[in-house]
Amino acid sequence: MSETLIPAAGERSRIETAAPLCPKNSRPGANLARFWELLGRRTFEEGGILWGEYKGPLFTSLPFHLKLDLAREEAAALLRRHHVAALRFPSNRMPGMAHGIYVLRPAGYDLKAVSRKQRGHIVRGLEICEIRDVDPDELLTVGIELNRDTLARQARQDPGFVNPVQWKRFVCAVRDCPGMSVRGAYVDGRLATYLVFCRDGGWLHLMYKMSRTADMACYSNHALDYSILSGAACDAAVECVTNGFVSLIPDEGLDRYKRQLGYTVEPHNLCIHFHPLLAPVLASKWCASLSRVARSLFPGRYSVVCGSKVLEGASVSLNRSGRTSLSHT
Repeated sequence: MSETLIPAAGERSRIETAAPLCPKNSRPGANLARFWELLGRRTFEEGGILWGEYKGPLFTSLPFHLKLDLAREEAAALLRRHHVAALRFPSNRMPGMAHGIYVLRPAGYDLKAVSRKQRGHIVRGLEICEIRDVDPDELLTVGIELNRDTLARQARQDPGFVNPVQWKRFVCAVRDCPGMSVRGAYVDGRLATYLVFCRDGGWLHLMYKMSRTADMACYSNHALDYSILSGAACDAAVECVTNGFVSLIPDEGLDRYKRQLGYTVEPHNLCIHFHPLLAPVLASKWCASLSRVARSLFPGRYSVVCGSKVLEGASVSLNRSGRTSLSHT
């Protein structure tokens, strides 16, 4: 392993002090939680369920597909005990915003499961591309180029993928965490697309994908996605593959691409709860109304639209009645 991937002494000690409060290795979501701890994100356990720092002030239940029946009174107690500002979790029964997660059960998956339009792209991509694991040192040096390219193409910002120090920590976390893997599609020996995924029990979670714009015409994305899914079909221990939540901001192109690969959207309610000191304001109906006005005034601002959706979800979660028992399915 290249010496460049070894964190500085101070950095390594901070990672080690992020150890979980109780053993998590055998619990659903353990690999995801450990990965986030190595990134410096906070995680905690409550009633046998793992929670991790997701985006902004939001903590999410782990693994991603786990559905909870957590009533608002229980959520409030959890928020107080662990001193966090907000929670989000999927549920079939509790009130929340209509949402969903992309899932694919890979048993028997092959080209016939792919839409006719995408089959030709996949076949062509597999002819051009070499699919193999990405070495951490290559991910560190070349991956950041793909990150910058992808974020610029999508008009997004994410310091964790373009700041060299933060990116180094990400690569080290991928390398050191059980269950994490990186697969790449190469065009003429050059990394064209990489995908980071996590194996957690019988579930495979596809988490981060970046690609080089100049190589997209070679269908490197199609080839890599299909290669991972067809590989999962050959592993009887893989029950299901997830490919992220439905975007809070509709993305018809991405949604169509995933569905054409064979994914379906498994619906759920997205429950969002703010700390009891914040909820009377941030989860109120008038705050949700104001956020919708802001969204209409600034439709092109990603942060404004996402923030508005979160406040709207919190309002729905708070102002509708729900059951009062904690269970998970």
